[in-house]
Amino acid sequence: MQNGNSYISGRGKKFCRGCNGLDLFSALDLGELPIANELWPNQNESIELFPLHLRICRGCGLGQVEDVVTPSRLFRDYRYLSSTSTSFLEHARNFATETAHDLNFGPGDWVLEIASNDGYLLKHFIKLGIDVLGVEPAENVAQLALEAGVPTVSEFFGLDLAESLLASRGRPKLIVANNVMAHVPDIQNFVAGIAVLVGPETRVSIENPSLINFLKEDQFDTIYHEHYSYLTANSVDKITKKAGLQLFKVEEIVTHGGSNRYWLRQQPGVVSSEKQVVAKILQEVEDGLFDESAWRHFDGRIQELISNFYNWVKSSIEAGKVVCGYGAPAKASTLINASRIEKDWITAIADASPEKQGRFMPTHGIPIVSPKTLFDLKPNEIIIFPWNITKELSELIENQILAPARVWKAVPKLEQVK
Repeated sequence: MQNGNSYISGRGKKFCRGCNGLDLFSALDLGELPIANELWPNQNESIELFPLHLRICRGCGLGQVEDVVTPSRLFRDYRYLSSTSTSFLEHARNFATETAHDLNFGPGDWVLEIASNDGYLLKHFIKLGIDVLGVEPAENVAQLALEAGVPTVSEFFGLDLAESLLASRGRPKLIVANNVMAHVPDIQNFVAGIAVLVGPETRVSIENPSLINFLKEDQFDTIYHEHYSYLTANSVDKITKKAGLQLFKVEEIVTHGGSNRYWLRQQPGVVSSEKQVVAKILQEVEDGLFDESAWRHFDGRIQELISNFYNWVKSSIEAGKVVCGYGAPAKASTLINASRIEKDWITAIADASPEKQGRFMPTHGIPIVSPKTLFDLKPNEIIIFPWNITKELSELIENQILAPARVWKAVPKLEQVK
């Protein structure tokens, strides 16, 4: 058990980590839950619980949870590998190909990726003959990237590292920060670091799940401690503008059940907002970003969803069925633990990542196994926890399973998919 690495600073609870505002309202309180990606090697490990309460800043529209756990505890040993999803790999390949063409890379140009994981994205730039550097704080994952031939430093990104990179490498042509801006407790320092590295020709691409999609699609299981913040066009515009950057385009993309890709550049001498960005910002307001009553309705729907999932698993067990899961993302931990289902109700969860196999899902000690091991258990009911890749996984299950089984997803509502 890791001890001594947790702290409470009040950010996310008492004031906004994005704009320092003091006016936050409650959007969803899930109680005390374990760290979602802290997958222990022992089944009966004593698990710590921490409050998980989503609040939204009325000033800038940033969603956030308390920073009750340090980044060193959350990310130094990390089990998520981006390369385990074929659809996500295709997304990365397309991005690299299109961006390399659009930005017209020349001699000396290079790409920096922050939170580069196992090199799943940067390897595509390498194939195009473009120089790259990855920054990945999870030492076990950074080692995988190095073994794959992707230059990687295992450090947390912030202002200090940015200044060091500027001195040693100069400014990159492209900075990629996919699914990481949500993972930093000091988001202002993170953005300041990006700003240091941005020159007149630099472009910055930031991808993150859309907070508005939580409200519209009931995607509550994307809330967990590793996600300190939940981005919106409203919040990104305000936070980056303060650092001297300009949000000049917002693209809607399908990854993670609906994300935004925020494009940044150096702030021009005369600051003006692009019409497309203004329209996106206004659309978020119309969709209910700052509407407390809309979030109260969201809370009610989530409590019903949680109750329905609990009752379904309970009735399945009472009927003598074997219930298993497929995919062990952080989403699974949020759903399972928020639902307060009983220990041993879910027999096992399959995951293709060798980094997760042989470990156990908190707090129930559910074993994470290979897909083959799962199918040997002959489950009657299989829940796909990473619902954002339901099609991909349901086809894998259909091609591999021998015994008849029903396949389900639980979010945004419990429904059979096969």
